Amino acid sequence: MERNKRIIAKTIAIVAVLLVVYIFLPMISSLIYHPPGSMYMVLPKKVKFEFERVINISARTVMLNITLPQNSEYQKVVMSSISSVTPTKHESYNRTWLTYKFKGSAHIVLKYNGTTIMKKWYIENSDDTKAIPQNLKDQYDHDEYLLRYNDTTKKYQKVYVISPSAFEKKKIGEQITSGKHSVVEKLRAIYDVIVQNFRYKTERSGLPHTAVETWNDREGDCDELSFVFVSLARSVGIPAWVEYGWLYNGHGWEQHAWVRTVVPHDGKLEYVNIDVTVEVGRKDYGMGFMIRDPYRFTEWCDDGNSEHLSAYYNFIHYTTPPSFNYDESVKTIKIIELDKENVYVGGQTPSWLMIIIFTAIIGAVIAVIIRW
Repeated sequence: MERNKRIIAKTIAIVAVLLVVYIFLPMISSLIYHPPGSMYMVLPKKVKFEFERVINISARTVMLNITLPQNSEYQKVVMSSISSVTPTKHESYNRTWLTYKFKGSAHIVLKYNGTTIMKKWYIENSDDTKAIPQNLKDQYDHDEYLLRYNDTTKKYQKVYVISPSAFEKKKIGEQITSGKHSVVEKLRAIYDVIVQNFRYKTERSGLPHTAVETWNDREGDCDELSFVFVSLARSVGIPAWVEYGWLYNGHGWEQHAWVRTVVPHDGKLEYVNIDVTVEVGRKDYGMGFMIRDPYRFTEWCDDGNSEHLSAYYNFIHYTTPPSFNYDESVKTIKIIELDKENVYVGGQTPSWLMIIIFTAIIGAVIAVIIRW
């Protein structure tokens, strides 16, 4: 009789433990798939902002193209224009822009205001490149050029700024991602190499250096370093492209560029952001890896078409004399941070280890009950 009572008591205790586990299963699942780490950033979930961009420009004739911000799940941004010159609006290849045509000089005031959202992608395991649709590979996995005007020949020439073929020829991407099988592992390997071995250099005048030049120099600005990442990713079969927009750096707003790419996992495609300039030349924690902080918004994403990429960069056309003059200033009017939270980025405990830990704890509790 006493033995039967003990068996019943143990059974009830085990059922109670399993019931508690079931009740707290959502919390346990969150800890497994979003495990704690040794390094984290404190980021707001949302940022509301407003800033003003003032452009003064003069030449004999001028055509100025200003790209409008896009709206998406991460941003709602409105740009308004105040100027004596009435612009015309154009929409093509997923880009909207205003064109100002005039003679002499113009004073243009552009006001930006909106809301941006923070996003962190927690993807521990992903499929390999075979799971990426062929149409995306066809769209992006190739070289891209910018048109650069040659003063000697008086003609535009193609300068290949994104060159997966050059990296593939020397098997650089293949060496960097050796032993990495999933897309997310390969992306992280490329990120680590750039962050640990390159130096950030402030933006230069004129068109950016190519990915090959930047790779050899071991330094570059935001779009140049992005060209390197995109070239390496494409060279190993991962479609990646440059995303252009604006970034609040803690002091003011500035034009910026970062990477967008795709990660296949659990039967779906996840489009993620990577910004190597967050940590380049410093300690590598992954603070720019698959994180979209709320201090940025997008104007345009490269669509894999070199002519469209060139059009984005060549936003001013003018004739002289008189001499060409261009002056631009940016003034932050407000920036409001809402709902800050810890975002873990470095030294994360692997999900498989978290599963083992929770299984061991539950098993140990049940073993104690059985031996009791």
